[in-house]
Amino acid sequence: MATGKDVAERAQVSVATVSRVLNGTGYVNPALRERVLAAVRDLGYQPSALARGLRTKRTETVGLVVPQIDHPFFGTLAFRLENRLFERGFRCFACSAQERPEKEEAYVEALLRQNVDGCLVVPTHSSPSAVDRLRERGVPLVLLDRDVPGLAVDRVLSDNHSGANALALHLLELGHRDVAMIVRSETSVPIRERERGARAAFTEAGIRLSVRGTSELDQFEAGHRVALEMLGAPERPTALMALTDALAIGALQAAHELGLDVPRDVSIVGFDDIPLAARVVPALTTVAQDVAAMAAEAVDLLLARIDDPTLAPTTRVVATRLVLRRSAGRPPEEPQP
Repeated sequence: MATGKDVAERAQVSVATVSRVLNGTGYVNPALRERVLAAVRDLGYQPSALARGLRTKRTETVGLVVPQIDHPFFGTLAFRLENRLFERGFRCFACSAQERPEKEEAYVEALLRQNVDGCLVVPTHSSPSAVDRLRERGVPLVLLDRDVPGLAVDRVLSDNHSGANALALHLLELGHRDVAMIVRSETSVPIRERERGARAAFTEAGIRLSVRGTSELDQFEAGHRVALEMLGAPERPTALMALTDALAIGALQAAHELGLDVPRDVSIVGFDDIPLAARVVPALTTVAQDVAAMAAEAVDLLLARIDDPTLAPTTRVVATRLVLRRSAGRPPEEPQP
């Protein structure tokens, strides 16, 4: 296996020059730099990551903690984050807490033992215990999607309130006055903001919402179960507003099993615009979160924080977008007397 000394001999330069070229420290004449790089290629030289880490105090790794990696939204977010980190020269350790704070804390401890350069965290709850552990150790971090209010940290959030408000206004414009909402029974900030945004629109219109909560981890199954109950009732709503696409897709399945046509008999809408939302039948009207923009913002903020820990904390709010498809239409006409 080639060593730095072998590269120096092949390029006819000093070991110090090889070090400056490979670590990007100090000026090296362009001709000498090219000779070193050519020698590295010829010899297949791989610098020791451990040795480089000891010199630079970096491991070029980042920890990622999400609440549920098998949820379509978090899976897509993790994919985008990993790609962005890889493009920037960092490797990613992805961890799924499965909405369990104790598992989240265990993963944070494991990441600390790996000496990651920073962490991207979608917290399981508003409790800051795992986040506080990272801050105590001085690890740069960025909160994503879910906030922990009151902490002086970088964060990248979606405009959940405006997105849900726009979706509710769309249902009102279609003529719906009997709307039921399916929510996650959890304390996460995005769900609370979505509920507040929708309620604001319906309250202003004088509409009283029927709300059903679910805490099941499998949101597809939860949406299916709750929708079976709500749509199977003698007086069913004309529209179901699910606060995640996974809940909404479960509701679509329930409507089909009950022999209901969507949107002729009932409209169903969601939130997130997961890839599956455009593939179900009928395609789901929803609110799109710009996952690519969120990932880019989060990674750029984290790497800037790694380079300069003294930067002032920054909050980036990424706009959402109403996506009109085929699952929402006008309410069914009232039967004639």
